[in-house]
Amino acid sequence: MKNQNFNSEDIGNENYKTKEIDHQNLLLDCKRLTESKITNTKANNKEFIDLFAYNCYRSGIPIHPAFEFAQTISLLFTDDTLTSFEIAYDIHKEEFAKKRTEEQLKPVEDFLKNTPFIPEALYLQMPNIIREGAMAFRDNRERDVFLTGALSIISGCLPGVKGVYDGKEVYPILYTFTVAPSASGKGALDFAKILGDEYHNFLLNGSRNAETQYQQELSEYKHKIYKKRNGARDNEKEPTKPIFKVLYIPANSSSAKILWHLEQNEGMGLICETEADTMGNVFKQEWGSYSDMLRKGFHHERISSSKKNNNEFIDVDNPHFSIALSGTPNQVAGLISSAEDGLFSRMLYYVFKADQKWRDVSPLANNINLTKHFKELSIQIFKMVNFLQKEETEIHLTTKQWNRLNQQFDSWLTDITTFTSEEAASIVKRLGLIMYRIAMLFTTLRKFEKMEAAPDLYCTDEDFNTAMQLVEVYQQHSILMFNNLPNQGESTQFKKGDRKQKFIEALPQEFTTKQAVEIGKKFGFSYSLVTHYLPKQVPKLFSSSKAGYYIKKQI
Repeated sequence: MKNQNFNSEDIGNENYKTKEIDHQNLLLDCKRLTESKITNTKANNKEFIDLFAYNCYRSGIPIHPAFEFAQTISLLFTDDTLTSFEIAYDIHKEEFAKKRTEEQLKPVEDFLKNTPFIPEALYLQMPNIIREGAMAFRDNRERDVFLTGALSIISGCLPGVKGVYDGKEVYPILYTFTVAPSASGKGALDFAKILGDEYHNFLLNGSRNAETQYQQELSEYKHKIYKKRNGARDNEKEPTKPIFKVLYIPANSSSAKILWHLEQNEGMGLICETEADTMGNVFKQEWGSYSDMLRKGFHHERISSSKKNNNEFIDVDNPHFSIALSGTPNQVAGLISSAEDGLFSRMLYYVFKADQKWRDVSPLANNINLTKHFKELSIQIFKMVNFLQKEETEIHLTTKQWNRLNQQFDSWLTDITTFTSEEAASIVKRLGLIMYRIAMLFTTLRKFEKMEAAPDLYCTDEDFNTAMQLVEVYQQHSILMFNNLPNQGESTQFKKGDRKQKFIEALPQEFTTKQAVEIGKKFGFSYSLVTHYLPKQVPKLFSSSKAGYYIKKQI
């Protein structure tokens, strides 16, 4: 039962009176449906009213046509029963609101299905490690998810690599965020994470072994000191506590622990979580939110912390860590409340929704053992880390490439501020830096492939073009995120600080309170503000011989 001409906003509208919609057939259906459920209508008048009102509401009939029809049913309805109708409609408003919200989300879900893929031709142009990882996936979305995460993972494994962008030294770090409903193929990020496992395990095992050795030496030191009755320590030196390096920093750590890890890692590190609410839940805690650290880290700004208890001061001068996240659309809000949040434009987004289809999960369906495949690639990443640690590497663009970058992003900036929003400009501005970082990453991978011992390298045109085309795809995903972020508020409207001075200047030499109130409206001042403000300026600005009458002084 559905009236195609009915405007759903009329449901529960008490002012509904004259809308010209034919509900007669729907009302008759509701009456018959109600009577089929309650046979003794006279004995159950209240129950009949409630059920009839419920059926009318679910059929999309506004309250007043339903009630007017109810009054025509003999012996059952009077004017007093309007209250019962109102109560029945109110009970189901929440249910209707939920249903309506779900209907409003349907177009967004369709948009998610149609977000652009990364062209397969681009994968074939990428460095070997990325290409071999991505092409192991048969599904286009999974391939794109892997790439999005792999860019961040690999960017966190490039020690000693830097470049200059907008006059500042930068590192090829990336923040990526894959957003999709549950069971859509985000799990490919797990395989991207494996790429850093060999390097992470090397650092972790080395740190644990060093800690074990330190504890043994510390115990021996304390034992020797204890045995010396006179307390002389000339020949004994307390062992130094070793640093504790890791690659992967858990996202569910406190802000203090995150900063500690960065200090131990000399500013490097990787935060990778396949469920974004792991980080989002920490952000909700007073002790946990480190959003400011992430924002500063993207631009390598100094991060510091001082603790009162033991005068501990932690200072990370040049942070350069990467982030790879995936999560559902609802989980995004736990991290980024609106496009005005600076963390929003620092992320590289890939947003999608996949049709739910069962696929062949048997070994015969895929001749590649993905776990083994990516563990082998992880060994290659670790070899690359060791290779890069031998010397620093600075990545450059050619003059022609810089000119193209400037022209392209200038054009995109004009487009996005014209057709999306002025507030969306930050997307393009930070994508310029992200594009340069991707070009740096590709160039560094090429250096490893060729085992090229060179401290200065120029990005090839092929890698530059690939990075540019990649960013163009990601830009479309970012704009979709911008347009669908929850709680996106209006921009703050700033007002000039000289409004009161202009208000005083606009007042005549002699004036009344009523005149001042009218003039104050032109400057956005309320009645109460003006009437409270004027007496306080006597005798500094005004003289007043009687209530409500003022004379301006010469200032």
